[in-house]
Amino acid sequence: MSTSKILSILIIIIGVLLIILPFGYQMFDRATAGAHMMSDFEPVLTRENVDTFQGHMETFAGMQEDMNAMLPAFAQAMGMSEDQLNQMIGEQFPQLATGIQQMDTMGQDFNTVITVMDNNVENFQKANELPMKNMPWYFIIAGAIVALLGAIQLFVPDKK
Repeated sequence: MSTSKILSILIIIIGVLLIILPFGYQMFDRATAGAHMMSDFEPVLTRENVDTFQGHMETFAGMQEDMNAMLPAFAQAMGMSEDQLNQMIGEQFPQLATGIQQMDTMGQDFNTVITVMDNNVENFQKANELPMKNMPWYFIIAGAIVALLGAIQLFVPDKK
């Protein structure tokens, strides 16, 4: 078998693989899901919204600081120790007690999310311009063209 026939067969195989790839990776479902996700995040991942979220986090940090100062002052005003106040809050307001205990962790988690959002606003805008739902078809069309060209090269006799 000649080198050009082997090359033609390899080209056909590559074309067929490009056609099969979207089905093997479930790209039709995933591309649709990706398009829906991008659409859902579009109003959220804007510079304006991320700036707003960062402002909320500054407010949250201020609340956290004030809460840390307020609780001892509140305990003193109530004639209680901080431990007694914490016990009362835990018994009467368990969700508030949980929130107070988790404030540092929540703040760190929210800051992490907002930092990632901040670092990716422009990347999201660029990625959102991709025709996500049509991606599988690009592979199939490219594969069909490559396979067709390989077949033409394989079956059309050389002109000498």
